[in-house]
Amino acid sequence: MNKRTTTGIALITATTLHLTTTPAHATPTPTTPTTTTTALQPLTYKLSLKLQPQQTSYYCVPAASSMSLSTFGITASQTTLAKKMKTTKTGTKGSNATPVLNTYVAPLGYTYTSVTDVAANPATLMNRLTHDIGILHRAPTLAVWMEKLPWNKGKIKGKHIGHAMIAYGYNTLNNTITVYDPWKPTGGTHTITARTLAATLQETGGMRYITKR
Repeated sequence: MNKRTTTGIALITATTLHLTTTPAHATPTPTTPTTTTTALQPLTYKLSLKLQPQQTSYYCVPAASSMSLSTFGITASQTTLAKKMKTTKTGTKGSNATPVLNTYVAPLGYTYTSVTDVAANPATLMNRLTHDIGILHRAPTLAVWMEKLPWNKGKIKGKHIGHAMIAYGYNTLNNTITVYDPWKPTGGTHTITARTLAATLQETGGMRYITKR
């Protein structure tokens, strides 16, 4: 197994996970888009969408992507996305996933960009999430190290286990973010602090930041 190439989870036994481990979400672009704060940005906001567990043990990227696209009014099944993103049983390469997402949203005037400035940086993470969720009303995907998620403490063996999920709500008063993890055994909806979430993000592209042209 090449441990730093893709993101996806494959269950081997009840206690063992197999997952490719790296830059879950695409090679970062040379130019990182900046965030914009506006008076229209609400202090708290949560999107309404249909939450989806991943349909296979290695469909975390297609599942997160399908949910993210649904906030644009776009219907794209996990199976369709997995085929277009060339997902295998070892996961989905970010370099395959991001272009596919952009083929869906580019006609609407939007762009997904894998950004590297959110890992271990809670202020920037909150800034970017409040823009995407509170202003654009879109749910971005996140690339995390699965074993670092609080709800996986003591349950996941290994290091740098790449995984994908979405963020769809926030509360700036409490400095918390609501995420949905599509991994069935331990996932679901969780609300955690920006600091805690930032500490789980992959350093080479922890978020697919959504911008409108």
